[in-house]
Amino acid sequence: MCRLRQLRLQNRYAAHPVENSLHALRDFTGHPSEVGDGSLGFESAEILYRAGAQGLPLPQIPQLPQSLPELSRLTALDLVGRKYLRLWAEANGATIDPAEFEKRWHAQGGLHGAEHHVYHDETQGRWFKRYYFGVNSGTLGEYLSRMRLHAMLFPATAYRLECFAINAKSKALAPIVSQPHVEVDIDQPPVSRKETSAAMALLGFESIQLKYNGVVDDGYFAYYHAPTGVLAHDLHDENVVRMANTGELAVIDPYISLARRGTWAALKVAEIGLRTPDDDPLPVA
Repeated sequence: MCRLRQLRLQNRYAAHPVENSLHALRDFTGHPSEVGDGSLGFESAEILYRAGAQGLPLPQIPQLPQSLPELSRLTALDLVGRKYLRLWAEANGATIDPAEFEKRWHAQGGLHGAEHHVYHDETQGRWFKRYYFGVNSGTLGEYLSRMRLHAMLFPATAYRLECFAINAKSKALAPIVSQPHVEVDIDQPPVSRKETSAAMALLGFESIQLKYNGVVDDGYFAYYHAPTGVLAHDLHDENVVRMANTGELAVIDPYISLARRGTWAALKVAEIGLRTPDDDPLPVA
């Protein structure tokens, strides 16, 4: 029996069916290929991560989470996936000295968001970001797939995987990504929700309202693509901006995730009564 089929039949963690969703989005958006990967590439990194995570003996692979607190079950998988990817990065020269990033980051005041440390490189016209925290109990594998989904939906602001920083003592692995700078038109009013909803509708997304601690929270600014199960939220007026000169909208820093069994996105969508797509068809044994 195929290992992937065996895992799914036992309701255990298995590689998320990212590829089918990407193909479906590619057909809908008309974008011929993923944009934003550097010489390393998010897809390659994700494959390596998942190879490590699913290389565990079957009894050690956890049951899929059925609730938000149970997402902590994936911590052990995340650690082994990170280790597998770290060993590959070290062996293939895909790392930098963390001090290089730290120096430039601190020089600009230690800018950070919920999951990235950030600095701006004016020469290259790009923002460099170090992933330091997985919000929504996210794993590194989910982060890598999110970057791929972002590139498919919003190619103008697609991320590029530059390299990895590895802590000399803890061996903690941190991806370094970059994103093109967007010049914002500050003379115009902020982008309205109506404008954002219209732009997302063109991509096949409907506006939804997620819940926080059981209560509908309008602050999520969420949109859902039912055919593929892609959930995009945090599209407020600081992450959706109007570009100078063109006036077109740019989506800078949304949270895009794939709703499949055992994921944060699937659990959040289920809270408001929406179904998620089935997993990819299981291969014949």
